[in-house]
Parts: sequence; structure tokens; C-alpha cells
Amino acid sequence: MSAIAGVNGDLWLSTSPSTALGSPESFSDSGDHIHYFAATHQAWDQTQTFTVQNSPNGSTGWTTVTDYQMYWPAGEIVFNSARTPGTNNFTRVSAGNYFALTALDGAHSWKAQMKGMVKDVTPFQASGGWAVYASTLKSTTFSVDCFRYDARVLQEMITDPLTSTNISGGIVVCQLWFDETNGKRWVFYAFPTGITDTVAVNDIDKQSVNFSATGPLYLITSNSFSTSTVKQM
Repeated sequence: MSAIAGVNGDLWLSTSPSTALGSPESFSDSGDHIHYFAATHQAWDQTQTFTVQNSPNGSTGWTTVTDYQMYWPAGEIVFNSARTPGTNNFTRVSAGNYFALTALDGAHSWKAQMKGMVKDVTPFQASGGWAVYASTLKSTTFSVDCFRYDARVLQEMITDPLTSTNISGGIVVCQLWFDETNGKRWVFYAFPTGITDTVAVNDIDKQSVNFSATGPLYLITSNSFSTSTVKQM
């Protein structure tokens, strides 16, 4: 891959609460009758009722199905087996909630750290004297620096003092763009974990925000969705 100028990057975050569908939303077949992509909304709320239906013609005979995986922040349905043309190859979501995402104003730098955790399980007489490791957990954290000073991210992580309930569950959908023009980005759910505000008399106001990802990461490499453009990590 050729070098990409950092100015082509960006950071988009969801805002709470999610919005219930007003009418069914169609999902487009990638061509293999297994991978289907949302026509309009990419980021979906996994905590809300979600109903997937198939139809033989896209207009009648809709039947609710459950034999699929949902890539929630990427807007992709992956069926366990291929749909059959003329029988059930049209797909829609008849009930569900989606998130609206917008760019975080003033963001100018983000840094992500993706780690695979291991434990040393080296036994006596290990082959060749080499240490032996077993993989355990994966994790991703990232931070973003902004020329801003407001409570947008704070509102996604605080508790409502009047009702003693969390406003949003503390979770957001993140899109970390490294080439926005060409649709290249990481997408995932994350928890905001810390905010640092800086105000100095001889500088402009700044805000740095830290996040921890939860669940899978998805690497999207194009604005035109196909089986090769969304990879679950």
C-alpha cells in the first residue's frame, strides 16, 4: 500500500440514544447470497430488538429468520448458509435501532493500539529450549486529540444525576478513518474511558479522549461494499 497523508484521516462517533426504524430497511446482496449490507444505516444497536426477514421477490412473503450473524457496527448480515434465489434471497430488517454518526469536531490526531495477550506455558524440556505461549485475550485502545472543549463525549459516559441511570450505557460506535476519501476505516463499539481538557493562556483549548474497544473490530477498505471489503478482526 502506498503512503497515505494523515490529513485524509478522521474520527466519527455515534450519538445516543439510537433511533428506531420507521420502516423496514433493505440489505443488499453482495453476490454470494450470504453477505448482505445495509442500504442506508451502517451502525446498529445490539441492545435493541432486531428482526431479519427474507423474501422470494423483495415485496411479498417476508419470513423472519435467525440463521445469521450480525456485524453490528459495520451494518452487515452474514447468513449461516447461502440464500436461494427465488426462495429467500431478498433481505430486510423490519425492526431495529440504528445510530447516527458524525465527525468529532476539531479532531486532528488519533492513535490506536491493538494487542494480543499471551501467557507463558513453557514446560520442562521445551523443544529447542524455546518458550511456549498460549494466546488469551485481544484488546484495542485508542486516543484522539482535538481542538475542542465541550461535553459531547462526557455525555456518553456519565450517569444522569436526576434518574441515577446511565444516559447511553457508556458505549459508542467508532469509525477510525485512515483514508476517508476511499472509505478505508476501522469500525467497532467502544467505551469512553477518560477525558483530559487542557486550557492554557498562550495556547488554544484542547481535549484528549481515551477509548477501549469492546467486541470485534472490522476493517473496511472501500465505500462499495462486497465480501472483500469488510473483514472481522
